Amino acid sequence: MRLDDFGSVGDAYQRYSAGIRGKIRHELVFEVVAGLTSAGGTVLDMGCGDGEISARLSEAGFRVLGIDASPEMLRRANLRKAELPEQVRSRLEFALGDITDFASEHLFDAVCCHGVLMYLDDSAAAIRKLASHVKRGGLLSILTKNAPSGDFRQALRGDYATARELIETGAAASIGNLGIRTRGDDPSAVVQQMGACGFADSQWRGVRVFSDHLDEQTFDGALAAELIALERAASLRDPYRAMARLFHATGRKA
Repeated sequence: MRLDDFGSVGDAYQRYSAGIRGKIRHELVFEVVAGLTSAGGTVLDMGCGDGEISARLSEAGFRVLGIDASPEMLRRANLRKAELPEQVRSRLEFALGDITDFASEHLFDAVCCHGVLMYLDDSAAAIRKLASHVKRGGLLSILTKNAPSGDFRQALRGDYATARELIETGAAASIGNLGIRTRGDDPSAVVQQMGACGFADSQWRGVRVFSDHLDEQTFDGALAAELIALERAASLRDPYRAMARLFHATGRKA
């Protein structure tokens, strides 16, 4: 599937995003990006999808440009934008594009690329391109699939044959939430690639350590706050973060 076809799974993504696994991802990633970016700064959200994080950052006072290759996902993002207060809408823009063809004469205080690299054949070239849009002292934020833990979801859901196959073959690719084959990265390799692009103090957090196997329909929503707090506590701690389905790497441009 090409990134510009992603809108074909828009309904499935919206259900995932509203469920507990999506909430954990959005909440933990937003906290880190907002906490590490200067108040009122500019943010490029590359691969913004339906605008979830873009809208949150705009509501927090940041000026955000969301870019996506899918016209359908941008339609959904603009519907989300239309529901925001006028002052928030004035800080938020969406436009069609992707990592390879995006060009801007401006640099950004933060560049986010969340849930995109797993659909690309190679991460290094994408990271170099993303890094070129970050101003000195700015933040690069990358969320993608954690290759070493790709078998945990299958095992915890009882699909033992698939889990064993992934473990024995060391395969970096498997079927993701939306029924699409996705490719994982090693967190340490992504941090090294960021360092090679001039980013210091790079680190990574695990996202969805204890929750990736949960069924959205049967999960008790009253436990969401406690589960998110647990995930937050585990996100920077070993060995827990190594078992997360996703990882969130951040670094500051030297």
